[in-house]
Parts: sequence; C-alpha cells; structure tokens
Amino acid sequence: MNPPSSNSSLYPLQGRIALRVFFCFAFAYLLSYGLRAINAVIAPSLMSDLGISNSTLGALSAAYFISFFFMQIPLGHWLDQYGARKSESFMMLFAVLGASCFAIADSVAYLTIGRGLIGVGLSACLMGALTFYKRWFKPEQQATLASGMLMFGTAGAVLMTIPVEMSLPVIGWRGVFWVLVGLLVVAILAIRYGLPKSTDPDPVPQNLNEKGTLGWLKGYVPILKSGYFLQVMPMVIFNQGGFHAIQTLWLGAWFNDIVMIPNREVANHLFIFNLVIFASYAANLFIPHFLNKKGISTFRYASVVSGFAIITQILALYLPPDYSIICLFLFGLCSTSFILAQSQFNQFFPNSISGKASTSFNMLIFAGAFITQWGIGLLLDYFIGHGFLKPDALQLSLLILLILQSASYIWLWVSPYILDKSRFQIASS
Repeated sequence: MNPPSSNSSLYPLQGRIALRVFFCFAFAYLLSYGLRAINAVIAPSLMSDLGISNSTLGALSAAYFISFFFMQIPLGHWLDQYGARKSESFMMLFAVLGASCFAIADSVAYLTIGRGLIGVGLSACLMGALTFYKRWFKPEQQATLASGMLMFGTAGAVLMTIPVEMSLPVIGWRGVFWVLVGLLVVAILAIRYGLPKSTDPDPVPQNLNEKGTLGWLKGYVPILKSGYFLQVMPMVIFNQGGFHAIQTLWLGAWFNDIVMIPNREVANHLFIFNLVIFASYAANLFIPHFLNKKGISTFRYASVVSGFAIITQILALYLPPDYSIICLFLFGLCSTSFILAQSQFNQFFPNSISGKASTSFNMLIFAGAFITQWGIGLLLDYFIGHGFLKPDALQLSLLILLILQSASYIWLWVSPYILDKSRFQIASS
C-alpha cells in the first residue's frame, strides 16, 4: 500500500537475498517463541524444585509478557530510526543475559528477573521482521511472510515439548537453558551480519524525531486514534493474548486437570497441539491469497475463523475428555488466524511509523497475555482457597476468560458501525 522508504534497487527483495533475510529472522523468532512456551513443559520441575504456587508460576511466566509490553513503545521508535538489523541484534543480547540468569537462578526472584530480561531481549524478533518486510517486500506478500514466521515460531514451541521433556532427566531445565544461550548467540550473529546494511532505514523525519524530547511519541497518536486500532484492541488483548497465555502455560494444566491426562503424557499432547498450529500456519501461507482472489479480505477471514476459536474452547471445557481433546486441537487450528490481522494492520500507516504500528498491535497482544496468564493463576488460587477442587477452579477461571473473549468478538463486528467513519481513513505515505 505504501512505497518503500528507500529508493534502493534492492526493493522488492527477491531470490537468495530474500530467502537469507527470511531465515535469519525466522531462526530468531523460533527461539523467541520457544522460550515463550518452554514454561508449559518445565513448570512441574520449577514448582517441585522451588516450591512455588500457581499464582507465582503465572506471575513468573508472565514476566516475559510484561517486559515485552513495556518494550514495544521504544522498540517501535528504534525500528523506525535504526532498523531491524541493528535494533534486534542489540536487544537479543539481553535475552542471552536473561537465559543465563534463569539457568543459574536459585530463587523465584532471579527466575523472574531472568524471564523478564528474556522478554526484553526477544521483544523485537517478530516486530523487527514484520517492519522489515513491510518496507522491503510487496504488500501482497505480507500475509504469506507473516504466516511463514509464525510457522517457525510454532516449530520453536514444538521443540520445547517432547525434546525438552526428554532432555530434562539428562541435563535438567538448567542445562536446557544453557543450550538456548548458545543458540541465541548464533541468532544474534545471523541478524547482524545476514541482513544487508543497505536496508537500514533512512532517518525518521525531524518532526517525529525531536532531539532532546520525546517528540517521537507523536508518531503513535494517529495509530492509537485510528478506528482500526480501537476495533481490534479488545480482541487482541483477550483473544490473541489469551491464546498465548493458554498455549505457553495453562494448556498443560488444562490437559492435566480438566481432561485428566497424566503428567507424563501432557508433553505429548502439547507436541500435537503445536503441530496442529504449525499445520494451520502452513495453510495460511496459501488460504489468504486464494480468498483474496475471491474478493474475501485477509482481515475478514481472520475475524470469522476467530469466532470458531471461541466456540471450540467452550466445547473443550464441557464435553467429555475424548471430545475435549479434539476441541482443544481445533482451538489451536482456529486461533492462528487472527494474528494475520497484524500483517495487515501496519499497511494502513506510512513507512515512517510502520515500526510503531507493528509494535502498537504487539503491545496489545502481550498486555493481554500478561493479564490473562497472571489473572488465570490468581483466579485459580482464589477459587481453590474458597473450597473448589483444582479442575473446577481452572474450568471456572477459563470460563471468565471466554466471557471476555466473546464480548471482544462482538465489539470487533459492531465497532465499525459505532465509531466515527473518519477514524477508518487509510493514512497516506
């Protein structure tokens, strides 16, 4: 929709250089998503070794998301000003520090600090890629590139299931994190030296980059006031954020306590769940392109399928175990669709603030992931403290989340008729 920010002959990236760029970003995001999801597998070991509660586990795991959240505002500016190559490779150094801290931690405080630093360091992995793709690939390629990234991310989540479960008796969760430290270093080198220096952006216009002030924050104003942002905000927080909270932590408890799957088999089901997500992202490489030819937008496709994600969760809560498992896999299948809206969202804004547009959307996701991940833990301990058995307490906690998701879904469809039409005018370059 917008022309590239540079007149370089590299635009649009093609051939080997395009593949090299994609795989550099994809490898970093594989590690990012894997580290996001790893606590769902190592949670029993952490709780056993350190004697932590459900709410503490939720807060510890959510530290990743809250650090992600707070980094999005400055990250958007850095991506616009310095580009993904410099910003992402520098920030991933904090992930190396955080993973090292997590590996040697002997208390919840140090685990939380490590988890938070990991979140800081990996907060640019998807946003850096999407911002880069927006500037250096054609608009019609954006959904395909986003789906490709998410396929690699899900591969990271898959690698954190059975392979990690098998590694725990041998090297323990600390050893697993030392392996991840080494892989993070490789990813940093790939981003720094695998992306062409000539793709670094031109300086941001002076009116969005006032030295000595926070004038660059003005770049967020048209984004936050836009109808597109207001329309998707609740949906991104409770539905997309809730999906990440469940996938990366509470899905293991759902399988164990509600579906009554033994602990030793939970990792196997998490593995299958993430394989389903991987297959769904693979399908999304082609479905949006096919539907666009039929006149159906990617955003409409993502919105409709997201409704089925709510239905499958409701069924999974109340159907017998065998059917509940099937519904949970269908939930994973349907939940991959709405993230495609993110690749479309930043197309509505000029290149000079495309990083801010990407991170504004992402900020909502991780605010939602933090709120729902920690909130489920708090509700779980509250209901257990008031006499509920853990399966019933977890079921009730998830039901509250589903009510919020349903309200958000209704708003997604009715808000264009409620909000002023001028808010939906597409910004020009």
